[in-house]
Amino acid sequence: MRVTSSNLYQNFIYNQQEVKSSLNRVTEQISSGKKISTIYDNPTVFTNALRLDQEESSLKSVKDTSKSAQTFADQTDGVLSDFTSTLDKFKAKLVEAANSTNSKTSYNAIANELKEMEGHLKNLANTSINGKFLFSGTAFGTKPIDADGKYHGNGEHVKAKIGSGLNIGYNIDGKSLFLGRDNDYAKHMSLNVIQYDKMKENPEFVVEQDGKKYIDRDRKAHGKDAASDAPPEKDIVTDDTQIRALTGVNDVYNAADDTYSDGTSYFYVEGRKPDGATFKEKFSLTNSASVDDLKEKIGNAFGNRANNKAVDVSLNKSGELEIKDTTTGKLVTDFSMVASDKDESDINAVVSKGDYVVNFNKSHFNSIRDVTGVKANNMDFDNSKFEFNTEFKRYDNENDAKKTDTLKDVLYKDEDGDGNNDLDHIKLTGTDTDGNAVDKTLSVSDTTTVKDLEDEIKNDYGDVTVSLAKGKITIIDNTLDDKTDSSKLSIKMDAQDSNDNSLAIFARKDGAQSDKTYFQTEGSDLKSDVSQVNKKDNTFATKDTRMIDVSGDDSIDPKTLKISLIDIDGNKKDATITLRDKEVNGHKSTFTIGGNTYDIYDNEGNLTPIHDLTTSTTSIDPATCKLCTTTHTTKGMTYGQLSNVVSMMMADKYPASNSASDEKAAVAQAKEIVGVGLDEKGRLQIDDKKNATTKLKFGMYDSDTDDSTNKTAPVFTFNSNDAVTIDSAKLDIFSQMDKMIDDVRAGKVRADSETGNPRTTGIQGALELIDHIQDHVIRKHTEIGSISNTFENSIERNSMLIVHTETLKSDVLDTDLAQASMNLQKLTLNYQAMLATISKVNSLSLVKYMG
Repeated sequence: MRVTSSNLYQNFIYNQQEVKSSLNRVTEQISSGKKISTIYDNPTVFTNALRLDQEESSLKSVKDTSKSAQTFADQTDGVLSDFTSTLDKFKAKLVEAANSTNSKTSYNAIANELKEMEGHLKNLANTSINGKFLFSGTAFGTKPIDADGKYHGNGEHVKAKIGSGLNIGYNIDGKSLFLGRDNDYAKHMSLNVIQYDKMKENPEFVVEQDGKKYIDRDRKAHGKDAASDAPPEKDIVTDDTQIRALTGVNDVYNAADDTYSDGTSYFYVEGRKPDGATFKEKFSLTNSASVDDLKEKIGNAFGNRANNKAVDVSLNKSGELEIKDTTTGKLVTDFSMVASDKDESDINAVVSKGDYVVNFNKSHFNSIRDVTGVKANNMDFDNSKFEFNTEFKRYDNENDAKKTDTLKDVLYKDEDGDGNNDLDHIKLTGTDTDGNAVDKTLSVSDTTTVKDLEDEIKNDYGDVTVSLAKGKITIIDNTLDDKTDSSKLSIKMDAQDSNDNSLAIFARKDGAQSDKTYFQTEGSDLKSDVSQVNKKDNTFATKDTRMIDVSGDDSIDPKTLKISLIDIDGNKKDATITLRDKEVNGHKSTFTIGGNTYDIYDNEGNLTPIHDLTTSTTSIDPATCKLCTTTHTTKGMTYGQLSNVVSMMMADKYPASNSASDEKAAVAQAKEIVGVGLDEKGRLQIDDKKNATTKLKFGMYDSDTDDSTNKTAPVFTFNSNDAVTIDSAKLDIFSQMDKMIDDVRAGKVRADSETGNPRTTGIQGALELIDHIQDHVIRKHTEIGSISNTFENSIERNSMLIVHTETLKSDVLDTDLAQASMNLQKLTLNYQAMLATISKVNSLSLVKYMG
């Protein structure tokens, strides 16, 4: 091919541009230190550099986040360190209170110190960093602990990214810290009536025969002398103590052969096993048996067997029985017990017949009236002193009755639901102090007072003194010279309506009552003391929890709950709630009040069963002309629905008609007046929204609670004079600390129904609980320490990765100056050679070219 000057020129221009471009590129690389400046320089290098940039940016972001999270965690760690050390000091003061013989002033001083420590702990709980509260969960702006120690944050974890797809929480939420749960702890309970050896307390009633001691309340009438003239002494019972000394039940005297034999003590027990099943049992022990034998009987009632123990039963240093689960994490175990000298069908009969009663637990709850008649007995080993197993209190406010109170204000029953007290008269029977039969009637009008009742007793029963104190009517037989003399006095009261029908109008004494009790009043609120616990997962019930999941018997159908109340308008009413699966006259679960019965509906307008009910419907699909079956499940009655029913009752707002829509409307109206729901511990609460100090009154119980033939009743309990909890898997730190401080202030060493709050466990119980609280906080402290270490490792790891990434970026982007210099030299030479060649070519003449 012929090479023209045009070809040469074009080739020169091209080669010149290429070489100049290469020279510029190498010069730029040497100048900037980078291999490329734009994507066009080298797309592959640019792509790799971009990827490494993004990776470095991500690593730096994770590092910055980890630093922030570590700072938060370190601050939490420091606060928990202070929290732990303060708890150590708190425990030391509890030990001082327990081990010293303190005066009231000393106890007050220690309580004040404990209160200051609690205040410091609350301040620590409200620590914030950069405007964020450490222990509020994700609710950073919410102050977690209020002045009463209640928690207001949430239980959420704030998370930070420490790697690809890996996020971990860096906070300790207050819900798990202050309201935590440790499933490796077992529930531990105690009865709260200190038990003394009743034979040593009352030596004047103890006789001896053939080297064996017996109790004989009528020893003088039997011509017997006391076994000893020793003074009375208070000696706590032990495991070896005989049952006669524990209960004080009379032994049996046989006049025919002038001999004694063992009396029998009857024990009425009920409760819940660790698996949630409820039980009721009555058993007897001869007076020669021991407390150890009683412990075994109680264990058997809980399901203890030779090779498998459900609970441990022990006796503490105050002679009080304690129950502890052998499995951990359970919350439902419960127990109550009463003893008597008579074998009756139930405790109600024990009270009404005036049998001797031995109390093992007292809570000072107000009891629902459930006894038609009461008979006085000798409760205090004093044959001249008679008391009824009832307490006389005003029905409206439960204040102890005064002599000037009318009987209708004290004794109230509305059997027909018309809103009027049905009490018409009180029938008095028995014998007077001379043994003469008594059969008198006291008519009760709107003006008949308690004093009128006292006067009637004085007039009818011989030489007696009648007094009223702290709601108790006491009758003294003045014909006796000594308390060991035998009395002929016998007195029984029966309340009746105008048709001589008996009225369940008397309330049992606190110790003889279990679950038929009224909620406690606190300002505008009514509060139950029994947590509703889902026995399947041992969590506190919420509004969505089915009642059957809490019930002590899964097979119940139907089940009736009875209610005694005073509503927002002051109306005194009795009501029932009936839960059932099978329809009766078109009804499933219903509630009845004021003579009217209403269905209970769910949100979809379905009649509510007690269990989940699934129904199937078979029909022809019009599209395919084939049979198809559809199913629908109606959820069993929930605590939310129960709360709605109670709200309507307390607010006196009811459906206009028995329909789902009218029920919904009535609930909405009722909630504006009286709020009802479960608190964080699953306890039912009623809130009077109209009054700062409520006059509402409410009690609810299982209708089968007194049925001795039903060994699982009651399957529902809402407020109960049961054993007090020393410790369990669940904590409520500040609430529990408040009770500890109150016990120290009251000088209450152990669970004690007569000192301070009967529902607390005393300083000894507090020492066990504070150990659990300390362990719980230490676990959280360890947890946050581990979290801090994790973020520290994350920071170190990401710092290393950032350096590694930057090295890779350098390899990809940075210019190798030695190589670039060589390239520059080479390109420069090439460029100069090219210019020289072109110059020579351009200088050729035709003569030179031809030559």
